[in-house]
Amino acid sequence: MIGSKGDNGGNGGLRRVSIGLIVTALLGCPVERCAGDLRLGPLNITPYVTTSGTYTDNAFLTRRDRKADFYYSVLPGFKLNLRPIGRHGFYLNYDADYARYDTYGEADYFIQSADAALDLDLPKELRLKLGDKITSGADPPDFEGDRKAPYISNVARTEISYTFFDRIGLGVNYAHQLKDYKHEHDEIDNFDSHTVGGSLRVRILTRASMLLEYAYSATDYRKERKIDNSYSNRVNSGITWDITAKTRGTVRGGYIEKHYYRLDRTEDAVYASADISHEITSRTIFTLSGIRSVFDTSKADNNIIYSSSYLSNQVTASLSHTYRKLTGSVGGDYIYDRYLHDDLLAGKKRRDHVWRGWAGIDYQLQKWLKLGVKYRYTDLNSNFDNEDYIENLISGFVTLSL
Repeated sequence: MIGSKGDNGGNGGLRRVSIGLIVTALLGCPVERCAGDLRLGPLNITPYVTTSGTYTDNAFLTRRDRKADFYYSVLPGFKLNLRPIGRHGFYLNYDADYARYDTYGEADYFIQSADAALDLDLPKELRLKLGDKITSGADPPDFEGDRKAPYISNVARTEISYTFFDRIGLGVNYAHQLKDYKHEHDEIDNFDSHTVGGSLRVRILTRASMLLEYAYSATDYRKERKIDNSYSNRVNSGITWDITAKTRGTVRGGYIEKHYYRLDRTEDAVYASADISHEITSRTIFTLSGIRSVFDTSKADNNIIYSSSYLSNQVTASLSHTYRKLTGSVGGDYIYDRYLHDDLLAGKKRRDHVWRGWAGIDYQLQKWLKLGVKYRYTDLNSNFDNEDYIENLISGFVTLSL
């Protein structure tokens, strides 16, 4: 296995690559190439690379016998933006994240992601959006000596909308998601999911609109987990606003039901989501987001013994402030996961409380060069003691971009 314990040659190679990137940045870059995007007519390309070093005191997120380690990461990528005619546009983002651990090579990872979208602004207020995102990655190991679970996932999406009288908008959307694991043991989590929905948007004020949305989703597992095949219905209303230049957001509330047809069982819950941002000053921004919904568990991680589904409540808040070339940020989130059925062995329902906080600072040394450091604390507290863990993580990074 690449990056196995004691493979010092690979680690040394990555150190040299990281140091080389940093030295290149500090020595300078030609102004005509670093001052902005690479432009060719309507085509803009923004290449970038981030190299970082990270220390974690709990590499496998375990309650006992915690393993500390240091790892290096290199993430190159590019953003492509093409606007050949009017407001039509094509977008492509790609990155490849490679990390190498000093001691526990089984935790090394390599994740590639490509996201493409086509946005057509057609005549008579008709708009068509097409997109596809493919990811090649792996679920991390759970303990020392464990192996990763490589997978490929793909999400294809389509959205058509039409606006009447500049006040009423109708839309329909469709998405297809699939996930395929490489190893036979993990293939139990392979699935296909199809989601189709519709929306009605009515502008009630100059900068505010009411929403009414419906979505139907069907999930099919391809191997032993077929008993967990399900479909769901979600209906919600909400409001999206941009009342002032400083405050904008979307809040939704409604109902979701998830039916497992082979089990003849239905889970239902109040659905809610929110995304809000507020500019306290021109340099200080506060954001708040959250969601409440029903999710499936993972069989490959053995979580399905607790329950095939759980209700998750998630809230995230952050505050950022920019002073000249420095940007500081603090934030935190809280997650409460309530598994909906008794554990098969313990005879009780699992409950998880996750607290996470972070703080960081970025320094835009040049327009093409950013330096930064970040600290993150995570505490998962569960009524199943073997799921508890605490992690402290600190990292520093250098980003080069044109």
